Amino acid sequence: MFASPLRYRWLRELRALWPWAAGLLLVALGSQFALTSPRTSVNLEAIGPLKALPGQAITVTGLATGKALVNYSTGRGSGLDLRFDQARLAPETRELLQRLGIAAPDGDAPTSWITRAEPRAGDEIMSRFEVMSVDTGNPPGTLLLRVLAGATPRQVRVELSAQGAPLEVTLSMPWTGDVHAPHKILRLGETELVLPGTLPIKLHVPAEAIWRAVINLPDTPQPTLVANLEFGSFSGREGGGLAVSALGLDGIPGSAPFLACGATSGRQLWRAAWRLAKGDCPAKAGTIQVRSLEMRSDGAVLVVGGHAWVLKDGEALGEDILARLRRQPVWWALLLLVDGLLVVWCVLALLPGPRRITLRGVFISYRRSDSGPRVGRLHDRLVARLGAERVFLDVESIPAGEDFDRFIADSLSKVDIVLAVIGPQWLELRDHQGLRRLDAEDDLVRREIAAALNARLRVIPVLVGGATMPTADQLPADIVELAGRNTVEIGERQFLRDADDLIEQLEFAAGPFTAYAPSN
Repeated sequence: MFASPLRYRWLRELRALWPWAAGLLLVALGSQFALTSPRTSVNLEAIGPLKALPGQAITVTGLATGKALVNYSTGRGSGLDLRFDQARLAPETRELLQRLGIAAPDGDAPTSWITRAEPRAGDEIMSRFEVMSVDTGNPPGTLLLRVLAGATPRQVRVELSAQGAPLEVTLSMPWTGDVHAPHKILRLGETELVLPGTLPIKLHVPAEAIWRAVINLPDTPQPTLVANLEFGSFSGREGGGLAVSALGLDGIPGSAPFLACGATSGRQLWRAAWRLAKGDCPAKAGTIQVRSLEMRSDGAVLVVGGHAWVLKDGEALGEDILARLRRQPVWWALLLLVDGLLVVWCVLALLPGPRRITLRGVFISYRRSDSGPRVGRLHDRLVARLGAERVFLDVESIPAGEDFDRFIADSLSKVDIVLAVIGPQWLELRDHQGLRRLDAEDDLVRREIAAALNARLRVIPVLVGGATMPTADQLPADIVELAGRNTVEIGERQFLRDADDLIEQLEFAAGPFTAYAPSN
């Protein structure tokens, strides 16, 4: 049986299509590399609280509600001062002051709100501010909070501003029944108003205007002093909060930026690292719940919830698609199998193989009584492919009266390949005296094969009719080398296919693929 891989036409065709193999391998590897970019969303609660150092800005984008945005209430013994770059009294507050006979200026101006304790009143008591949108149907596009360092270890400061829409800030203090309760000092430009603590004040802060909250923490022996800002309709650490589409924490020297884009659980973000690094968040993909900001003198801790695509320390968090495939053994095995097949295809194309040649001719040696009809069919296939002038059939091609040896020598000088067709009776066919014809020195088939071997031509044994290849000890000495040649078998049921495969192989010069052991 012909053992060379080149027996199979499809394999030879694959070798010829090596550019496709290389291209498909590059596409496969490129696609798999691209699959490391999309990331799944992660649970922000699993990441834990986000720490903001003094000077870092916290940016929330895509506010989903126009209700309460931020609110803060001081504890007993705490103080709260607010300073606005620009602000004006809300219309309802101006009308209330006018009814009380208090003249208040109109228009935007630098504004401050300070609580002051009366003599013998003791420490200041609870103060409160609440931040909302002026137009509840049009909340700001972005809310920015910057944590600033306090002047003392018991002071915290935060800076706020909004982009896209003005804010409404409500200032108030609860009524305690104490006539000596703190009063509010409200400065509007050059005008200073001393107001009762229980009188509610609403200010409108223009978009882009910056305002600051200075919180003085109580002088107590507590180890950790915290001022806690709450967002939205916060109802405890595990629920509520302000729904936003994106959350960012700017980087400062010594820290890396943080960006979270709201998403549903397990959702993929393509080109995740690139998009997040540019601050590009998909629109309306999901919400993040911003819950509270615990401010300390050395920084702040932001508590958030929900799912998001996250860029942290310059890297996109969450699993990529390949990581998820690795958890699916069947799909992972199929992916590796495809890669392996493409690599084998490329390696096969790179391995040295036979080179295609232009045949001068093919000589067919055979015994008419052993394989005549089969050789006739093979001869017709060769003539159709190579042309009649390049196919030599010993008996039919020898003119009458021609010298056998000279004709054989002349014919072999014009060919590159000799096909030694071996049928079931080729080895044991005998003459009228009962001797093997192959043992006779004047046997034409023996002389043809011996001459071809001596000429160092490519002699291919072709087995037909179910014949087997003779062994070396069954052949005469001058053609014993034939036993070491690789064979081709042409079956009866698939004669045409096997014949065509043989003809395909004839056009390749002998190379590394033909160095096989002889068939026995």
